[in-house]
This record gives sequence, C-alpha cells and structure tokens, in this order.
Amino acid sequence: MRIVHGCLLLLCLAASIARAPAEEKKPLSAIPEGFQFVGTWDCEGTFRNNKVHKAVFTGSLILGDKWLELTEQDVEPATGYLAKYLIGYDSEQKRLVEFDANNFGAATYSSEDGWQNRVLTMTSPISDDSKAPYAGNRFLYSITGLNTFTVDWQISKTATLNWTQADHLTCRRKANP
Repeated sequence: MRIVHGCLLLLCLAASIARAPAEEKKPLSAIPEGFQFVGTWDCEGTFRNNKVHKAVFTGSLILGDKWLELTEQDVEPATGYLAKYLIGYDSEQKRLVEFDANNFGAATYSSEDGWQNRVLTMTSPISDDSKAPYAGNRFLYSITGLNTFTVDWQISKTATLNWTQADHLTCRRKANP
C-alpha cells in the first residue's frame, strides 16, 4: 500500500512540475552593473585609415533609467558629425537594441547577449547586397576602468562575418570643473 501511495505521490509531483510555467528570462539591461556612463567623456583614437579621431561623448539615463543615451560630437576632424545613440531593451524582440541617429544617416543594431565580461556587442542586420560596402558592422562598448571605456567599430565584408577593426576610441571621464 505504501508503494502505491508513493507512486501516486511521485506521479502527482511530476504532473505539477510539467504544468509549471517556464521561468521567464530576466530582461537584459542596457546599463552595465557597477559602471556609470552618465557624464561627459573625452575620446581619442583613430579611424580605420589611421587618421586621428577625437570626440566628446555625453551619457545619460532616460526613460525611467532603463535606456542609455549617448551623444557624440566629433572634434577632430571637424566634419560636424553629431550622433545620438539610444540603447535599451526591446521586450518584443527580447534583446537589447540600439538606435543610431546622426547627421549623415541612421542605423539599428541589436544584442541577444547584453553585457558580457564588461563588453556590449551591438551588431547590425547582415546584408547580402553585393553592392554594399560591407555585409555587417558592429560596435563593441568595452568598460576598461572606473572612468574609462572604449568604442570599437568593426566591419565584415562578407556575410560569413569575418570582423575587421575599423575605428577605435578610448574615452575618459571628463573631470568636473
């Protein structure tokens, strides 16, 4: 009799576990743990042609501190380049998305993994257009210290995604006056 009751108990337990809803994955955060993008950043580096690139980034948290807003203004060369990058979680796609609006064009990027080991990789949709200058591109935001981060732009000329370094910036938090 105890064996029958034990078997019934195991069957009931197994059935209740099978009906339990799958645990929802926690939404990815655009805001890295333990680092603040809020503030002004002086950035220096190079373009893919090894010419000097200097810019000022400004970071802020928006929309209930759920989205990261970065603005970029190039200082050298003085092309007048201005950009606004919005990075946040899209609950429909279940991934981080980035909207890149600038005075030369616009683009979108996404990440299914979010921040991993202090690096956020945001990748464009992959194109199979043979006339496009590259099949895909991505930005890697890397936290390198308490007051420093880097931004790397990489491109792949093929849809098999063989990434090549293009632009690189090292950003340092600007001291408050």
